Amino acid sequence: MLAVPVLLGLMACIWVSGGVMLWPGQVNWLAHSDLAQSYLGWAFYRHAPWTWPLGANPAYGAGLHSSIYYSDSIPLLAMLFKPLSAWLPEPFQYFGLWVLACFVLQAVFAWRLLGLAQARPLDKLLGTVFFVLAPPMLNRLGGHMALVGHWMILAALWLCLRPSRRRQSTWWAVLVATAMVVHAYLFAMVVAIWLADVVQRQRNMQQAEPLRPSGVLRRWLPEWVLVVSTTCVVAWLAGFFMVSGHGMQANGFGYYKMNLLAPFNGDGWSWFGLRFAEAPGEYEGFNYLGLGGMALVAMALLTVAWRREPRRQRLIPSPLWIVAVLLAVLAVTCNVGFGSLQWHMPLPRRWWEKLSHLSLQSTGRMFWVTYYLILLAALLVLLQRWRGPVRTVLLLALVALQLMDLHVGLSSLRTTLLARARSTPVSLNSPFWNAVGERYRTLRQLPLALMSPGWETLAFYAQEHRMRTDAVQLARIDWPRFLSLYNHGKAALLGDRLDASTLYLLDDREVAAARLAVPASAAALFRLDGHNVLAPGWSSALPVRATDLRLPSSAKSPFQLPFHDDLAAGGPGRLLLGEGWNSTNAGAVSSRGDTASVFVPVDGTSGQQVRVELDLRSDGSHKSQARQLDVWIDGRQAGSCTLTTAMCRTLSLDVPLTRPGPHLRELVLRPARSGVRLHVELVGIRVAPAG
Repeated sequence: MLAVPVLLGLMACIWVSGGVMLWPGQVNWLAHSDLAQSYLGWAFYRHAPWTWPLGANPAYGAGLHSSIYYSDSIPLLAMLFKPLSAWLPEPFQYFGLWVLACFVLQAVFAWRLLGLAQARPLDKLLGTVFFVLAPPMLNRLGGHMALVGHWMILAALWLCLRPSRRRQSTWWAVLVATAMVVHAYLFAMVVAIWLADVVQRQRNMQQAEPLRPSGVLRRWLPEWVLVVSTTCVVAWLAGFFMVSGHGMQANGFGYYKMNLLAPFNGDGWSWFGLRFAEAPGEYEGFNYLGLGGMALVAMALLTVAWRREPRRQRLIPSPLWIVAVLLAVLAVTCNVGFGSLQWHMPLPRRWWEKLSHLSLQSTGRMFWVTYYLILLAALLVLLQRWRGPVRTVLLLALVALQLMDLHVGLSSLRTTLLARARSTPVSLNSPFWNAVGERYRTLRQLPLALMSPGWETLAFYAQEHRMRTDAVQLARIDWPRFLSLYNHGKAALLGDRLDASTLYLLDDREVAAARLAVPASAAALFRLDGHNVLAPGWSSALPVRATDLRLPSSAKSPFQLPFHDDLAAGGPGRLLLGEGWNSTNAGAVSSRGDTASVFVPVDGTSGQQVRVELDLRSDGSHKSQARQLDVWIDGRQAGSCTLTTAMCRTLSLDVPLTRPGPHLRELVLRPARSGVRLHVELVGIRVAPAG
């Protein structure tokens, strides 16, 4: 009878999506934001060379140690389709097929779960509708393809509740590992259900045959080893461990949460207008039951209260309910919202610091397990305690109410998906872009930035021309690596050390630094199609409609002498920082390594040296902190100074010129003694003609 839920899943998918996204060659609907991230991660990956780990994706996020895992491209499918890439059309996307599979599997596992009540096929079919059209799942069609895989939660519930325990350890290993290479949030929820199943099975065994602790260990160790080792292997293959440490941390705990009224908040999905105010980040906790779902739960509660029957064996064990409650608490977090009312539960500072850096920050999603368990429990009550035509009529009425209520949300979703499929993505149309796509191997942004406005257009362009690019969006990133690349790119620009095979796109503030640092003979600098282009070695005429950014401008250069800046965020001083600084945030500029460089503007028009003063301060008490600093220019020591704790020290030196006209000189700060780190803050720069 599985043909019934399969057909229901197929029909629901085509009805909701309009069927357009199912065509593998249709990628227009994947051209924006999170959807673009998922598709482009795959599009770059399919043409990348095979490496270890298999999920490494070096061209997407060039230099950032990115992998297919952190572009949310469903690594399971990406690694399955990559060997077939040579035979697949261009373009090709598997996300529509994934959505279709999710609808079908959602229906199949809901059907199996409802079969626990020994209900008639028609009644099971009606109950399955609540799962196939669950708003929390459908809501993910707007931007998170991997998270449409709610069937994994249902599959985990089925493993936990099924009558047969045959090959339970093997099936758990398969499901947990599969969830790991689909999405981390689904993995966390599946693991939570697995732990509940382990506890329940242990309770059953203890009742039948009590075991000592050593016996319990021998009983469960093989399953733990199998599940954990299988998961770790597939996670490594998918590139999960390419981001570690601080890179796995995120921000948003207590913000991307669930409101207590979320199950009753239609938020645009309810035809009956059910809607409540909520805090800004609580959209991640969208868990609307639907009016039919609410009526279903209410009917189940009334049935339990009024139609008391002899005690039955519990179909849903208590450990599973405990896990569901704990996940619901995690979804709400300590910032409790009840409609527009918000209350912060006070926590010890160290607890809050740990929670605020958890990798799983969108905790509102964790309610999904509770959501489906509530629906399942309510349906099982009705299927067990009502009989014959009355039960069927009751379920028909509930399904009709649910469809009526969700009609407005389903129609809006379908309209949105069809409109996206018909839209034409923004592209770079000038013949220049095709020409440079053949000449340069890499496309970079300066300064390096993630999710910069219009990154999708740049990434699509780079993918079309098989270029590497750092114009990307990633779910997690190795922040030390990001900061290192950020500083390296700025130093390459300021020191005129550009890569001849790389095309650079600058933000508006970096243009002034490029004019000063890079001679016209070394690179063309112009604006085209809304982008500031720096093209090393470009000696041809500028493209049609391009604006030459080297022509005299009415705008005053921010680096004219005398120059002084306090390194505040947004000031011109930040543009002069090279390697070795934590210069991406708005806080103090402090060193982060053994050396740090700063570029200072000089003007060789008069042939006169300039006097540079750097205001430095110790950034704390460190055992390996340098007290004596040296300044090097062109590989030679040019000055030194001594720092005392918490006191500002001005380092002064004369800087010789290297060429006529305005240009930049690099000053490198180093500890005078080996084996120590700088640990200094740069709080001011002053440059003026010497004498």
